[in-house]
Amino acid sequence: MTDQSHRHTTPFDDRKSDGKKRVGMNHKDSVYRVMVKMRIHPGMERDFERTWRDIAATIARQPANAGQSLAKSPDEDGVYYIVSDWENEERFHQFEHSPEHAANRMRLDPYRDPAGTSMTPMVVSSRLGSHPTPGRVRVALYLSEPDSDKGSIESAYHQISTTLAGRTGLRGNELLRSLRDPRRFAVLSEWDDVPTYREWERSPEHLPTTSPLARYHDKGLGIFGSYEVLAAY
Repeated sequence: MTDQSHRHTTPFDDRKSDGKKRVGMNHKDSVYRVMVKMRIHPGMERDFERTWRDIAATIARQPANAGQSLAKSPDEDGVYYIVSDWENEERFHQFEHSPEHAANRMRLDPYRDPAGTSMTPMVVSSRLGSHPTPGRVRVALYLSEPDSDKGSIESAYHQISTTLAGRTGLRGNELLRSLRDPRRFAVLSEWDDVPTYREWERSPEHLPTTSPLARYHDKGLGIFGSYEVLAAY
């Protein structure tokens, strides 16, 4: 495993399907997002992926569900990242307390390490313009904003996005704000594939370009993680 203390990821302003820049989101466009990080017991990864796909197919039939994706970390053995979007918080909690959800959890319990599992609910502030595709890479950057510096993260996010407009291999990103702590944010970006992302990560312009967000890194959450998309519904 490599040292992540000085590594950064890159946000990018998402665009609509007609190619025009999306400026923020209105209430109709916003979604309630649940991000789950799981560490799977060694040797059980394939069975876990197969079970998750079965469960995701049933959840996709829920009218309030707006999509799901499963991604695997290329840097941490057995670590997966699940993203699930919902119409709003109320509809998610209705499902969360349903017998179906309880049954789904029981099916996944044999595969996951409880100590390596965490869930983060967030509201999407800026949204990716495309559905995640298997083989692409998702990178989550975790940020924390001081009370004395409100608005600074969003400002830096848009500044970097303007610089990176048209970057080869970068599909788009999302800026998210935590529902539990409004001082915490995440940037979720999507890349064509692992080689394209690695090329950007090692490029000389990487650190200077992303430096406006460097001082907001949330080290308590590990700064960031990179994941290859395995499936999406």
